Amino acid sequence: MIIAQRLGIMLNEFDETGGLDTSAGNALDEMLKNRGVMVEKIVGMNLYSGLTIETTLDPAQQPFLYDHKINGTPVLPGVMGLEALVEAAKIIFPELHVIGIEDVNFMAPFKFYRNEPRTVTVHAHFRQENEDIIADCRLIGARKLHGQTEPEVTTHFTARVRLSVESPQAVKAEVPAPLNGNRIAAGDIYRLYFHGPAYQVLDNAYRAGEEVVGLLAKDLPADHDPIDRPELVAPRVIELCFQTAGLWEMGRKSRMGLPYHIDRVNLLRDANGGNGGLQAVVTPASDGSFASRVVDAEGNVLLTLQGYRTMELPEAIDAELLKPLQSALE
Repeated sequence: MIIAQRLGIMLNEFDETGGLDTSAGNALDEMLKNRGVMVEKIVGMNLYSGLTIETTLDPAQQPFLYDHKINGTPVLPGVMGLEALVEAAKIIFPELHVIGIEDVNFMAPFKFYRNEPRTVTVHAHFRQENEDIIADCRLIGARKLHGQTEPEVTTHFTARVRLSVESPQAVKAEVPAPLNGNRIAAGDIYRLYFHGPAYQVLDNAYRAGEEVVGLLAKDLPADHDPIDRPELVAPRVIELCFQTAGLWEMGRKSRMGLPYHIDRVNLLRDANGGNGGLQAVVTPASDGSFASRVVDAEGNVLLTLQGYRTMELPEAIDAELLKPLQSALE
């Protein structure tokens, strides 16, 4: 091992694709038939890099990019990063159920500079844990900087995706209490948030005791292209949790934060197609984290988040824009 590390040759892959036939017309075509929007091509299955998937995204084409700009620069939404990791994990285990995403870290924003396309690369290493399959995933991006011969490679997101033979057990919860106070409407919310129409997921929000309830907007426009590609984790429903938690932070702490960490996402029911009628119930914890659950009108829990944390954006929020929110949450 000392010789191998010194010489380096034993640490190199002996085959660029790990022996995987990635040519057109092979068995991979069948795997890719029902791929999601975050899987374009499988480029290898290697010892050190694991399963590798590459997808080139164009901010001029994808609503989740041109409706998700920070200071004019498209940024890959954290929820679409989660979608990419889950799609990569599931593509070689289509028969298994995705029941959880664990130890999620949003390490650096994935930006599309000058509104130009970029390639997203996902690596997934698989292992077995009891009866489950665990995929240790990371999403990376490479940029060629001026004056450098080698591209700068950055790890943007990491997480463990848990796959199971058994589907998750059904969970019921109380439907949020009726409104007893002011609501903050979408018009006021999106004077604060930077999101465009495809990511304006909140219809309104209100305080219910120590919790904040956010109602999913109806008739949202398409969030990805082509629209017939499936999504596995209902990204905009998770985004509903993020934005509802963000309202509490802005209303109580006058700060706006980007996703930073999640202990676990539990995927309990298919939340895709839940366009309107769903509610995110967010509970702030004393340590600064949030717990969240998404319920339908019958009290079915579609998904939950545990240990959600944010990183504060440095820009100050206009105090006048905060007033409707502070009034609704006081």
